[in-house]
Amino acid sequence: MENLGQQLEEASLSLAQGADQFIHRVGGQIHRKQFDIAGIQFLTIPLERAEEVLELLAVSYLPENPIDASVRVQRSDGFDAYISRLIEKSACVMAVDSEDKIVGVRLAEIIDVDDALLKLTTSVQDALAYVLSPFHSDREVIHWAIIRALQYNLYDIAAEQASKRVLTHGILCVAAGSRHMGLGTELITQSEALAVAQGCDLTVVMGTTLNSQAIFRRSYTALRSVDYLDLKDSNGGYLIPYPGKDTSCVLFMKVLLPQQSNFEKEDIEKDRPETSLSEPGKIGPTDELLTPRDENKSM
Repeated sequence: MENLGQQLEEASLSLAQGADQFIHRVGGQIHRKQFDIAGIQFLTIPLERAEEVLELLAVSYLPENPIDASVRVQRSDGFDAYISRLIEKSACVMAVDSEDKIVGVRLAEIIDVDDALLKLTTSVQDALAYVLSPFHSDREVIHWAIIRALQYNLYDIAAEQASKRVLTHGILCVAAGSRHMGLGTELITQSEALAVAQGCDLTVVMGTTLNSQAIFRRSYTALRSVDYLDLKDSNGGYLIPYPGKDTSCVLFMKVLLPQQSNFEKEDIEKDRPETSLSEPGKIGPTDELLTPRDENKSM
């Protein structure tokens, strides 16, 4: 199989040779037409492909994400169960190449703000996080330290935006050989459209790497940030001592427009088969999908 980057480059040249064809670029990103020519499809992730997703994350996410890499997180029963739970909730998207190999994923979760039990559970977890920190794993300690430093409360942000359903959490991962071709940006766009079809009007995410932050900055509002070297334990030691090029975590939000999704409600069912998100009639062009309701709105 040809390298995916080579395929996309050839697709770009093919489009450029057509006098009546137009390559639309936003911030250097490749238009979906080139993905189509290269045989790239964007699909919802069925639960039976969870193992493939986990294998991708083990190679292209866990060793590179500064939080996971700092404590050498590897696959475990708990991690595998968490990823499978996200996939089962039907808000996750994958990019597959012409041979049906997964080359990128966007995993996320939809939160119902009015779910009283979930809100109570989250509040209790927040309250106990500091008290029980000595009993947490190193990764959990870092996670809660970042949450506190960012003053991140999903329910407060949702209340300020009058939102009822929020797309949040999750993971953005693109295979090493398929990067810098716009797959990450497209996965985010497809994930947003899928969430809008399920009633979401807001997305809140933490960008933990420079690459993901660059994608989110194009259309998201940056709320707050924290430098990794400012995160220290009770003894003054660094929680993330060697962050590398990824020096900070940034909290982002984006208001989503419901009318800009062409998905039908009946298409979003847990047990349905794989569904292409780039089929005609399913989703509009990338640059016409989702924009903030008010890009100048301040928090």
